[in-house]
Amino acid sequence: MKTLKSIQIKMFLLLTLVSSIHLTAQTVDVVANVDVVPPVTVGQTFTYTLQAVAGTTPYRVVQVYLNYNNSAIQLNSLTPDNTDLNEIQNITSESGVIRYSAGSLSNDVTGTTTVFTAVFEVVAATENILITHDLASNGNPNGTGVGNSSGIDIIGSANNIILATLTTEENNFSESFSVFPNPVSDVLYIKTNTASEIKNISIHSIDGKRIQQIEDIHTISNQIAIPVQHLEEALYFITITSIENEVANFKILINQ
Repeated sequence: MKTLKSIQIKMFLLLTLVSSIHLTAQTVDVVANVDVVPPVTVGQTFTYTLQAVAGTTPYRVVQVYLNYNNSAIQLNSLTPDNTDLNEIQNITSESGVIRYSAGSLSNDVTGTTTVFTAVFEVVAATENILITHDLASNGNPNGTGVGNSSGIDIIGSANNIILATLTTEENNFSESFSVFPNPVSDVLYIKTNTASEIKNISIHSIDGKRIQQIEDIHTISNQIAIPVQHLEEALYFITITSIENEVANFKILINQ
């Protein structure tokens, strides 16, 4: 039986992810899915499933670092899948962060395997729900990555999750705004009579990445102008947050 210390040493060797070296032709995607269609409501639970999609690419370990906004959701349970990643396992869960490592010391893993499933509960609907990866390739030594037998990080993509929430209060706050034109290619306008109540405006991509946050709000004739020429053609979320943390969510299509 391997001692805890020996397992930790071997795990460390496997998780020495070299972010500057990637095998472009052989990568492993880390794919997240949820079993809910937004908007979600307070008290609702949903399952977050994380899979490693490798095809024929061999790997030995998956390391995960997830951030989630614990003001909106709480983690009820996390269940590892030991089918393939069964010889190494380390779970650290704290408020707003999940750190997880699992792997195989003796055999390469290929194909598609479930890493773990987590059940979250919505505890507040004052903001978008974000479950996002912090990647090892971005400099976090504990970040999400996939290690092969040589200790090289061969992660391909790792998608984030963003879920809109909906409450009566949000509906009332949302009614204070109109967003146009949509689709938009040049400048997005937000018409409102409550500009002094806005704390910030943020733009997120559909996979949950925050693209821009605007803190200094200026209005001309009750309109806020946001240039969007720099954004790629895609679907985005616009989130308007009040000083009392009320939230209005809008989807916009950038069509350059």
